Amino acid sequence: MSFRIERNDITKVHTDAIVNTANPMPTVGSGTDAAVYTAAGVDLLLAERKKIGVIERGQAAYTPAFRLLATNGIRYIIHTVGIRWKGGNQGETEIMRNCYRNSLRIAKELNCKSISIPLLATGNYGFPKGMALHIALDEISQFLFENEMEIVLVVYDKESFKVSSKIFNGVQSFINEHYIGQKRDINNGSEIRAFYLDRDDYRRRRREEELEETSRITGSSLQENREDFETEKQITPIKSISIDDYMKQNEGGLNFQDLLRKHIIDKGLDNPTVYKRSIIVDKKLFSKIINGHIPNKHSVMALGLALELNKDEYVRFLATANYALNPAEMFDIIVQYCVENKIYNVMEVDAYLFQHDVPCFNDKA
Repeated sequence: MSFRIERNDITKVHTDAIVNTANPMPTVGSGTDAAVYTAAGVDLLLAERKKIGVIERGQAAYTPAFRLLATNGIRYIIHTVGIRWKGGNQGETEIMRNCYRNSLRIAKELNCKSISIPLLATGNYGFPKGMALHIALDEISQFLFENEMEIVLVVYDKESFKVSSKIFNGVQSFINEHYIGQKRDINNGSEIRAFYLDRDDYRRRRREEELEETSRITGSSLQENREDFETEKQITPIKSISIDDYMKQNEGGLNFQDLLRKHIIDKGLDNPTVYKRSIIVDKKLFSKIINGHIPNKHSVMALGLALELNKDEYVRFLATANYALNPAEMFDIIVQYCVENKIYNVMEVDAYLFQHDVPCFNDKA
């Protein structure tokens, strides 16, 4: 089971099946439909399509892929018919959901191991891109929860793929506030890249910059200011904490596997639900994890999303696997935004990563 977003021409992908945004009548349409007919062989595909006849909106049917089998290994073309956006009161949303459901159902019946799907109805039909993306991710997510298949959401270009402007702007504002991966010298416009291991390292560097600034303003030596700062740190009283409070803060000293089990139980989940929600952790890997294996950072991050942890829980969960959110990594910043805003669907998080030209979870697995 896997999911990824890929910028490509759907006639150039390599999956068992592709979905075509078809005309309801057995004729060659425009856009993606025309491209699919051309790649498969117009005469061959049209003759087969005529055998099917009219396809109602929201329904789907399949044909062989003809020439696409030899060129790309594509065995089937699943034709589905969307609907023009008319304001949202004409049943458009449910019809589009049916397009995805019926296309995926047919792929399953054909025993396809992989399928590529474009973002349906966002071209000539004018379906709002943000809403179309939400429908696609929701239906694909529900299908993958019950079925094993590799699903590729194919995007022809960046303009055809957009999360809602509200979410996009929210993510961008969060990045601007938290990301320290690069800074720009305002005086000459040149770009200065500064990558830090973690936020503690960043704070140490910032303290050093502040000490240098104090020395410049006061005329005192950098060493004197550093010594004053160290003395100030030494006399700062240490707040006492009871053993019970310490254990509570540290989840009783649980290791990664113990904390994973605890969250699963506390949230009323089961193992399959957690690894299926994570998308990139399969049953075999999850079994290894439960038995002591520490996976890579991005698998741990995906599991944390699957568990729907709050920010504090998420940070502690990563820490037990010896990982941390890195303010110098755009990937980490966007995931942190999603955690803080309770956006836990890994596919949806992938959409925000993709929109910002950041490799997605499946790319990191």
